[in-house]
Amino acid sequence: MSSPAADRKLPGLARALDGDVMRRLLSSVLSRERKPVVPAQVRCELLKYVPGKRGVVAYHLASPCAEWNGGKIFGKIYRKDRGAAVFHALQTLWHSTQQQQSGFAMPEPLAYVAELGMVLQRAATGRALAEFSHPDDLFMALQRTAKNLAALHALPILTGEEKTFQDHLRKYCHPGPEALAEAHPELAPLVHALVDMMLAEQSLLRAELCPVHGDLNLAQIFITEERALFIDFDGFCRAHAALDVGNFLVTLAERFGERSGELRHGFLEAYLSATPTHRLQGLRTYQALAYLRRAMIAFRLQEEAQRRARVRPLLEAGLALMNAKE
Repeated sequence: MSSPAADRKLPGLARALDGDVMRRLLSSVLSRERKPVVPAQVRCELLKYVPGKRGVVAYHLASPCAEWNGGKIFGKIYRKDRGAAVFHALQTLWHSTQQQQSGFAMPEPLAYVAELGMVLQRAATGRALAEFSHPDDLFMALQRTAKNLAALHALPILTGEEKTFQDHLRKYCHPGPEALAEAHPELAPLVHALVDMMLAEQSLLRAELCPVHGDLNLAQIFITEERALFIDFDGFCRAHAALDVGNFLVTLAERFGERSGELRHGFLEAYLSATPTHRLQGLRTYQALAYLRRAMIAFRLQEEAQRRARVRPLLEAGLALMNAKE
């Protein structure tokens, strides 16, 4: 892996990892945003780094200000101008939920630092859902997650790129189902049947668009004593609610296996009870897409022998959903 400090596509990352530089920069930027902090010390912790694409840094603050002392801010650096678009989406979500008092919860976006290409946001409180294992704790956490997701989908946000099912098929299934079919002719009938059935789904024609997270998983959900909070809105757009719900249900199935049935049922029941219509159009189609997406990930990343063992069951799971009666 290349050195983060030498990444030419993320030129701001070297400065973002310098505690003295960031002590001064955070003080200046947050004061400008009327969230003043004068940290005596800033410790930088690189949490995630994707060369040429993004980096996530945690800033641990030592400050005489009670609000910030011992606090933590996350900075996420993007290449080119991607960070500005992400920060705009975060601001839109934050202002909407504050104005509507909707109950949707997320950490507050703080500022966009253009010279670094960095989005600054408060750290999420609570415990990551990925760390939960006890059935009772999981069930409680999923109830709160479902409620927060329903609140997100109900926000009256009309800004944001509108995306169709076909858009998500292209985005999440790179380099495309046809590439998988050509590389593995024995799987071609499964691939073609699954894609044809998904594209023929009529219920999506009646489904309204709403603000969606776009890529919700267990690591992006934090649970407190009262609620759930979501982070990482890089995939934010206006799309079908079933995109988030379907992907999350498949995430639970993949993570918990045979244990997932009751968890998925409880999550879906809680979500539907929190929506005005108590309906969710296109759910099986988006669950099938989530399985195809995972099949394409296996196709891209794994050795040929591993592909054959992993891809077929995922395609079959997607087909089983599409063939099941609603």
